[in-house]
Amino acid sequence: MSAQALKARSSWLFSFGDVITLLITFFIMMIVLNKGEITRVQKWTEMQLDLAYADLKEQMAGAQAITLARKTNGILINIDQNGAYVKGGFEPSESLKDELTRLGQALGGLPLFKLSLADMPKKVVEYAEADHMKWRAEISVEGHSDNDKIDPNSALRNNWFLSTMRAQNVMRLLYENSDLSPRLFGIAGYGEFRPIASNDTPAGKAMNRRVQILVAANFEKDDWTDE
Repeated sequence: MSAQALKARSSWLFSFGDVITLLITFFIMMIVLNKGEITRVQKWTEMQLDLAYADLKEQMAGAQAITLARKTNGILINIDQNGAYVKGGFEPSESLKDELTRLGQALGGLPLFKLSLADMPKKVVEYAEADHMKWRAEISVEGHSDNDKIDPNSALRNNWFLSTMRAQNVMRLLYENSDLSPRLFGIAGYGEFRPIASNDTPAGKAMNRRVQILVAANFEKDDWTDE
């Protein structure tokens, strides 16, 4: 076969190789651009949580039983258990009710829970619409206990029940004073099974008896509707 024929036969290989190279380059560029958009949306989301945290800190200044902390997954609100509940029960004390009323009102006034696409930057809206995403902010209340056994004849039944009822009463007060949709709230009771300290000491037990509220927000697939 002549050199000219070989050159003609192999020329398509070079063209095919060029096409593959261009396709790879295109996909790499798309990944980089998409990652940039995700980072932009994440930064905007974090800013909304930062603003909400600053607002809550200001409104809850002076609270004795409630403390706030900004975490990577949202705003963590802790309830100090000393004197927070009627002894041996799940009803909040009068002082805690007052503070939870304040907190509920503060949560209800946060723009975080009322944001719509009209309030968002154009690039954020484009990202959300392209991926069929919807803004979602939520309030999760978790109850925990120490490992002290509960009398089987008690109405409390067990630590799961106790921790769940404490979380539910906290959630109810927040909901009733916030004027927010019930779909934004959730509760869980973990009993003694997620300790943050040793149950071998009174101090450790006191740390494990806790109710925590997490305020979180993000974009999620639009598979639910707010009522």
